[in-house]
Amino acid sequence: MKSISHQAHQPIDRNILSGMLSYLAADCEREQWVRVLMAIKSEFGDTAKELAREWSATATNYKPKDFAYTWKSIKPKGAVSIATLVRLAVENGYKFAPMTDADKKRLAYESQQRKEQQIKAQAEEMQRLDNQYKRVSEQAYQILKHATPALDNHPYLIRKGIASHGVLFGSVMTYQNALIVPMYGSDGAMAGEVQTLQFIQPDGTKRFLAGGKKTGGYYPIQWIDGAPIVICEGFATGATLAEHYTPFSSVVCAFDAGNLLPVAKAFKRHYPMTQIIIAGDNDHLDKESNPTAFNTGRFKAIEAAKAIDALISIPEFDPLEVGSDWNDRYHLDQQNQVLEDYEQTLLEGDA
Repeated sequence: MKSISHQAHQPIDRNILSGMLSYLAADCEREQWVRVLMAIKSEFGDTAKELAREWSATATNYKPKDFAYTWKSIKPKGAVSIATLVRLAVENGYKFAPMTDADKKRLAYESQQRKEQQIKAQAEEMQRLDNQYKRVSEQAYQILKHATPALDNHPYLIRKGIASHGVLFGSVMTYQNALIVPMYGSDGAMAGEVQTLQFIQPDGTKRFLAGGKKTGGYYPIQWIDGAPIVICEGFATGATLAEHYTPFSSVVCAFDAGNLLPVAKAFKRHYPMTQIIIAGDNDHLDKESNPTAFNTGRFKAIEAAKAIDALISIPEFDPLEVGSDWNDRYHLDQQNQVLEDYEQTLLEGDA
Protein backbone atom coordinates (compact mmCIF):
# COMPACT_ATOMS: atom_id res chain seq x y z
CA MET A 1 0.00 0.00 0.00
CA LYS A 2 1.34 3.46 -0.93
CA SER A 3 1.71 6.10 1.74
CA ILE A 4 -0.61 9.11 1.68
CA SER A 5 2.32 11.39 0.81
CA HIS A 6 2.91 9.51 -2.46
CA GLN A 7 -0.56 8.39 -3.50
CA ALA A 8 -3.05 10.69 -5.19
CA HIS A 9 -5.55 12.27 -2.81
CA GLN A 10 -8.84 13.77 -3.83
CA PRO A 11 -8.78 17.49 -4.66
CA ILE A 12 -9.32 19.93 -1.83
CA ASP A 13 -10.52 23.49 -1.41
CA ARG A 14 -10.24 25.89 1.51
CA ASN A 15 -13.29 24.41 3.25
CA ILE A 16 -11.70 20.96 3.20
CA LEU A 17 -8.38 22.51 4.27
CA SER A 18 -10.10 24.10 7.26
CA GLY A 19 -11.48 20.72 8.27
CA MET A 20 -8.02 19.13 8.00
CA LEU A 21 -6.42 21.82 10.12
CA SER A 22 -8.92 21.10 12.90
CA TYR A 23 -7.20 17.71 13.25
CA LEU A 24 -3.75 19.27 13.66
CA ALA A 25 -2.49 20.96 16.80
CA ALA A 26 -0.78 24.29 16.23
CA ASP A 27 1.00 23.69 19.55
CA CYS A 28 3.62 21.53 17.88
CA GLU A 29 7.35 21.68 17.22
CA ARG A 30 8.29 24.79 15.28
CA GLU A 31 9.65 22.72 12.40
CA GLN A 32 6.28 20.99 11.91
CA TRP A 33 4.40 24.27 12.25
CA VAL A 34 6.51 25.78 9.46
CA ARG A 35 6.02 22.70 7.29
CA VAL A 36 2.23 22.99 7.64
CA LEU A 37 2.40 26.64 6.60
CA MET A 38 4.61 25.69 3.65
CA ALA A 39 2.10 23.02 2.60
CA ILE A 40 -0.80 25.48 2.76
CA LYS A 41 1.03 28.16 0.78
CA SER A 42 2.23 25.67 -1.85
CA GLU A 43 -1.38 24.84 -2.76
CA PHE A 44 -3.32 28.02 -2.04
CA GLY A 45 -0.78 30.84 -1.97
CA ASP A 46 -1.85 33.95 -0.10
CA THR A 47 -5.55 33.12 -0.55
CA ALA A 48 -5.29 30.85 2.51
CA LYS A 49 -3.14 33.18 4.63
CA GLU A 50 -5.98 34.14 6.95
CA LEU A 51 -6.94 30.49 7.42
CA ALA A 52 -3.31 29.65 8.26
CA ARG A 53 -3.16 32.57 10.69
CA GLU A 54 -6.37 31.54 12.48
CA TRP A 55 -5.06 27.99 12.87
CA SER A 56 -1.66 29.23 14.11
CA ALA A 57 -3.39 31.54 16.62
CA THR A 58 -4.77 28.50 18.47
CA ALA A 59 -1.25 27.81 19.77
CA THR A 60 -0.44 29.08 23.26
CA ASN A 61 2.86 30.51 22.04
CA TYR A 62 1.38 32.26 18.99
CA LYS A 63 3.06 35.55 18.05
CA PRO A 64 1.48 37.59 15.23
CA LYS A 65 4.82 39.08 14.11
CA ASP A 66 6.44 35.64 13.99
CA PHE A 67 3.60 34.31 11.87
CA ALA A 68 3.72 37.29 9.50
CA TYR A 69 7.50 37.00 9.08
CA THR A 70 7.41 33.22 8.58
CA TRP A 71 4.54 33.32 6.09
CA LYS A 72 6.22 36.05 4.07
CA SER A 73 9.50 34.10 3.96
CA ILE A 74 7.84 30.96 2.53
CA LYS A 75 8.07 30.60 -1.24
CA PRO A 76 4.76 29.53 -2.87
CA LYS A 77 6.42 26.56 -4.54
CA GLY A 78 8.70 25.27 -1.81
CA ALA A 79 9.92 21.83 -0.89
CA VAL A 80 6.74 20.89 1.02
CA SER A 81 3.52 20.17 -0.88
CA ILE A 82 -0.09 19.93 0.25
CA ALA A 83 0.34 16.14 0.36
CA THR A 84 2.33 16.58 3.57
CA LEU A 85 -0.59 18.29 5.28
CA VAL A 86 -3.03 15.69 3.95
CA ARG A 87 -0.88 12.89 5.35
CA LEU A 88 -0.64 14.56 8.78
CA ALA A 89 -4.40 15.13 8.91
CA VAL A 90 -5.21 11.54 7.90
CA GLU A 91 -2.74 10.19 10.45
CA ASN A 92 -4.60 12.21 13.09
CA GLY A 93 -8.01 10.82 12.15
CA TYR A 94 -9.25 13.01 9.32
CA LYS A 95 -11.46 11.25 6.76
CA PHE A 96 -12.46 12.59 3.37
CA ALA A 97 -16.22 12.97 2.98
CA PRO A 98 -17.83 11.21 0.00
CA MET A 99 -17.58 13.36 -3.12
CA THR A 100 -19.37 13.21 -6.44
CA ASP A 101 -17.44 12.97 -9.69
CA ALA A 102 -18.69 16.43 -10.59
CA ASP A 103 -17.30 17.90 -7.37
CA LYS A 104 -13.97 16.12 -7.93
CA LYS A 105 -13.73 17.58 -11.43
CA ARG A 106 -14.62 21.05 -10.14
CA LEU A 107 -12.02 20.96 -7.39
CA ALA A 108 -9.39 19.52 -9.73
CA TYR A 109 -10.07 22.35 -12.16
CA GLU A 110 -9.81 24.95 -9.38
CA SER A 111 -6.54 23.41 -8.25
CA GLN A 112 -5.11 23.59 -11.76
CA GLN A 113 -6.24 27.19 -12.08
CA ARG A 114 -4.47 28.08 -8.83
CA LYS A 115 -1.25 26.47 -10.06
CA GLU A 116 -1.34 28.38 -13.33
CA GLN A 117 -2.07 31.65 -11.55
CA GLN A 118 0.80 31.04 -9.12
CA ILE A 119 3.24 30.31 -11.96
CA LYS A 120 2.24 33.52 -13.73
CA ALA A 121 2.41 35.56 -10.53
CA GLN A 122 5.83 34.13 -9.66
CA ALA A 123 7.23 35.02 -13.08
CA GLU A 124 5.91 38.56 -12.81
CA GLU A 125 7.27 38.92 -9.27
CA MET A 126 10.71 37.65 -10.30
CA GLN A 127 10.87 40.18 -13.12
CA ARG A 128 9.74 42.98 -10.83
CA LEU A 129 12.37 42.06 -8.23
CA ASP A 130 15.14 41.78 -10.83
CA ASN A 131 14.38 45.29 -12.04
CA GLN A 132 14.19 46.61 -8.49
CA TYR A 133 17.48 44.96 -7.48
CA LYS A 134 19.25 46.48 -10.50
CA ARG A 135 17.99 49.96 -9.63
CA VAL A 136 19.12 49.65 -6.00
CA SER A 137 22.52 48.29 -7.06
CA GLU A 138 23.00 51.32 -9.34
CA GLN A 139 21.97 53.61 -6.47
CA ALA A 140 24.49 51.88 -4.19
CA TYR A 141 27.34 52.48 -6.64
CA GLN A 142 26.42 56.15 -6.85
CA ILE A 143 26.52 56.45 -3.05
CA LEU A 144 29.91 54.71 -2.91
CA LYS A 145 31.34 57.22 -5.39
CA HIS A 146 30.82 60.00 -2.87
CA ALA A 147 31.83 58.04 0.24
CA THR A 148 35.25 58.23 1.87
CA PRO A 149 37.30 55.57 3.67
CA ALA A 150 36.16 55.18 7.27
CA LEU A 151 38.65 56.08 9.98
CA ASP A 152 39.23 53.90 13.02
CA ASN A 153 38.05 56.73 15.30
CA HIS A 154 34.40 56.36 14.28
CA PRO A 155 32.31 56.08 17.51
CA TYR A 156 30.92 52.67 16.57
CA LEU A 157 34.37 51.25 15.82
CA ILE A 158 35.77 52.66 19.08
CA ARG A 159 32.91 51.19 21.11
CA LYS A 160 33.32 47.79 19.45
CA GLY A 161 37.12 47.95 19.71
CA ILE A 162 37.67 47.10 16.05
CA ALA A 163 39.34 48.55 12.95
CA SER A 164 37.48 49.77 9.86
CA HIS A 165 38.52 46.90 7.53
CA GLY A 166 37.89 48.84 4.35
CA VAL A 167 34.35 50.05 5.00
CA LEU A 168 33.41 53.56 3.96
CA PHE A 169 31.98 56.63 5.63
CA GLY A 170 29.43 59.27 4.70
CA SER A 171 26.11 60.98 5.31
CA VAL A 172 23.37 59.63 3.06
CA MET A 173 19.71 60.61 3.29
CA THR A 174 18.78 60.20 6.97
CA TYR A 175 21.97 58.29 7.78
CA GLN A 176 24.39 60.83 9.26
CA ASN A 177 28.10 60.11 9.84
CA ALA A 178 27.43 56.47 9.07
CA LEU A 179 29.72 53.61 8.27
CA ILE A 180 28.82 52.25 4.83
CA VAL A 181 29.31 48.52 4.33
CA PRO A 182 28.93 47.20 0.75
CA MET A 183 27.02 43.94 0.39
CA TYR A 184 28.44 41.90 -2.48
CA GLY A 185 26.47 39.28 -4.39
CA SER A 186 27.72 35.71 -4.21
CA ASP A 187 25.87 34.11 -7.13
CA GLY A 188 23.93 34.72 -10.33
CA ALA A 189 23.84 38.04 -12.14
CA MET A 190 24.85 39.87 -8.95
CA ALA A 191 27.97 37.76 -8.26
CA GLY A 192 30.80 40.12 -7.32
CA GLU A 193 28.57 43.18 -7.70
CA VAL A 194 27.36 45.47 -4.92
CA GLN A 195 23.78 44.38 -4.24
CA THR A 196 22.98 46.92 -1.56
CA LEU A 197 24.55 48.78 1.36
CA GLN A 198 24.36 48.58 5.11
CA PHE A 199 24.54 51.84 7.06
CA ILE A 200 25.81 51.72 10.66
CA GLN A 201 25.24 54.95 12.54
CA PRO A 202 27.42 56.12 15.45
CA ASP A 203 24.91 54.77 18.01
CA GLY A 204 24.95 51.33 16.35
CA THR A 205 21.62 51.63 14.52
CA LYS A 206 21.78 49.55 11.34
CA ARG A 207 19.75 49.95 8.17
CA PHE A 208 19.97 48.61 4.63
CA LEU A 209 19.44 50.58 1.46
CA ALA A 210 15.71 50.09 0.87
CA GLY A 211 14.66 47.56 -1.75
CA GLY A 212 18.03 45.92 -2.29
CA LYS A 213 18.73 42.21 -2.49
CA LYS A 214 20.05 40.75 0.76
CA THR A 215 19.96 37.02 0.07
CA GLY A 216 23.46 35.66 -0.52
CA GLY A 217 25.06 39.05 0.14
CA TYR A 218 28.32 39.27 2.05
CA TYR A 219 31.22 41.56 2.94
CA PRO A 220 34.81 40.26 3.08
CA ILE A 221 36.43 41.42 6.32
CA GLN A 222 39.71 39.86 5.21
CA TRP A 223 40.66 37.46 2.45
CA ILE A 224 43.63 35.08 2.47
CA ASP A 225 43.93 32.84 -0.59
CA GLY A 226 43.84 29.16 0.33
CA ALA A 227 42.99 29.80 4.00
CA PRO A 228 39.92 28.43 5.79
CA ILE A 229 36.81 30.59 5.37
CA VAL A 230 34.97 31.83 8.46
CA ILE A 231 31.39 33.00 7.89
CA CYS A 232 29.66 35.05 10.60
CA GLU A 233 26.68 37.37 10.95
CA GLY A 234 27.62 41.00 11.61
CA PHE A 235 30.48 43.28 10.61
CA ALA A 236 31.71 43.85 14.19
CA THR A 237 31.68 40.11 14.82
CA GLY A 238 33.72 39.48 11.68
CA ALA A 239 36.22 42.19 12.54
CA THR A 240 36.66 40.73 16.04
CA LEU A 241 37.21 37.25 14.61
CA ALA A 242 39.79 38.52 12.11
CA GLU A 243 41.66 40.56 14.70
CA HIS A 244 41.62 38.20 17.68
CA TYR A 245 40.29 34.69 17.04
CA THR A 246 40.94 33.69 13.42
CA PRO A 247 43.69 36.04 12.13
CA PHE A 248 44.98 33.49 9.62
CA SER A 249 41.60 32.71 8.04
CA SER A 250 39.46 34.50 5.51
CA VAL A 251 36.50 36.11 7.27
CA VAL A 252 33.24 37.18 5.61
CA CYS A 253 30.09 38.52 7.23
CA ALA A 254 26.63 37.52 6.01
CA PHE A 255 24.94 40.40 7.92
CA ASP A 256 22.28 38.34 9.72
CA ALA A 257 21.36 34.84 10.83
CA GLY A 258 18.91 34.21 8.00
CA ASN A 259 21.60 34.91 5.42
CA LEU A 260 24.15 32.42 6.81
CA LEU A 261 22.74 29.51 4.82
CA PRO A 262 22.69 31.09 1.33
CA VAL A 263 26.15 32.61 1.84
CA ALA A 264 27.53 29.31 3.15
CA LYS A 265 26.10 27.40 0.17
CA ALA A 266 27.55 29.92 -2.28
CA PHE A 267 31.04 29.76 -0.79
CA LYS A 268 30.87 25.98 -0.69
CA ARG A 269 30.09 25.96 -4.43
CA HIS A 270 32.91 28.37 -5.21
CA TYR A 271 35.45 26.77 -2.84
CA PRO A 272 34.46 23.09 -2.52
CA MET A 273 37.84 21.94 -1.16
CA THR A 274 38.29 24.76 1.38
CA GLN A 275 37.43 24.28 5.04
CA ILE A 276 34.51 26.48 6.08
CA ILE A 277 33.65 27.45 9.65
CA ILE A 278 30.28 28.94 10.61
CA ALA A 279 30.87 31.34 13.52
CA GLY A 280 27.32 31.82 14.72
CA ASP A 281 25.71 34.05 17.33
CA ASN A 282 24.28 32.79 20.58
CA ASP A 283 20.97 34.59 21.10
CA HIS A 284 20.42 33.18 24.57
CA LEU A 285 18.83 36.37 25.96
CA ASP A 286 16.14 38.68 24.59
CA LYS A 287 16.23 42.50 24.67
CA GLU A 288 15.01 42.45 28.29
CA SER A 289 17.80 39.99 29.25
CA ASN A 290 15.35 37.13 29.70
CA PRO A 291 16.18 33.65 28.34
CA THR A 292 14.92 33.27 24.78
CA ALA A 293 12.42 30.58 23.88
CA PHE A 294 14.10 30.13 20.51
CA ASN A 295 17.81 30.78 19.95
CA THR A 296 17.77 32.07 16.36
CA GLY A 297 21.52 32.61 16.06
CA ARG A 298 22.46 29.13 17.22
CA PHE A 299 19.70 27.44 15.18
CA LYS A 300 20.61 29.21 11.93
CA ALA A 301 24.33 28.61 12.42
CA ILE A 302 23.82 24.88 12.98
CA GLU A 303 21.47 24.74 9.98
CA ALA A 304 24.07 26.36 7.72
CA ALA A 305 26.91 24.19 9.01
CA LYS A 306 24.95 20.97 8.50
CA ALA A 307 23.90 21.99 4.99
CA ILE A 308 27.50 22.24 3.73
CA ASP A 309 29.25 19.91 6.20
CA ALA A 310 31.12 22.82 7.78
CA LEU A 311 32.64 23.23 11.22
CA ILE A 312 30.73 25.38 13.69
CA SER A 313 31.85 27.74 16.43
CA ILE A 314 29.42 29.53 18.73
CA PRO A 315 30.41 31.70 21.72
CA GLU A 316 29.22 30.44 25.08
CA PHE A 317 27.86 32.69 27.80
CA ASP A 318 26.94 32.12 31.43
CA PRO A 319 23.17 32.43 31.98
CA LEU A 320 23.48 35.97 33.36
CA GLU A 321 26.13 37.22 30.94
CA VAL A 322 24.71 39.78 28.51
CA GLY A 323 26.01 39.14 25.03
CA SER A 324 25.38 37.14 21.88
CA ASP A 325 28.32 37.32 19.47
CA TRP A 326 32.10 37.00 19.35
CA ASN A 327 32.59 40.73 19.87
CA ASP A 328 30.57 40.52 23.10
CA ARG A 329 32.54 37.44 24.16
CA TYR A 330 35.86 39.16 23.51
CA HIS A 331 34.98 42.23 25.59
CA LEU A 332 33.64 40.12 28.46
CA ASP A 333 36.85 38.09 28.46
CA GLN A 334 38.91 41.29 28.47
CA GLN A 335 36.93 42.61 31.43
CA ASN A 336 37.30 39.33 33.28
CA GLN A 337 41.04 39.35 32.66
CA VAL A 338 41.34 42.90 34.01
CA LEU A 339 39.45 41.86 37.15
CA GLU A 340 41.64 38.77 37.56
CA ASP A 341 44.79 40.87 37.16
CA TYR A 342 43.51 43.43 39.68
CA GLU A 343 42.57 40.70 42.14
CA GLN A 344 46.04 39.16 41.79
CA THR A 345 47.64 42.56 42.44
CA LEU A 346 45.57 42.96 45.61
CA LEU A 347 46.55 39.50 46.82
CA GLU A 348 50.23 40.10 46.18
CA GLY A 349 50.17 43.48 47.92
CA ASP A 350 53.49 45.35 47.91
CA ALA A 351 55.56 42.19 47.95
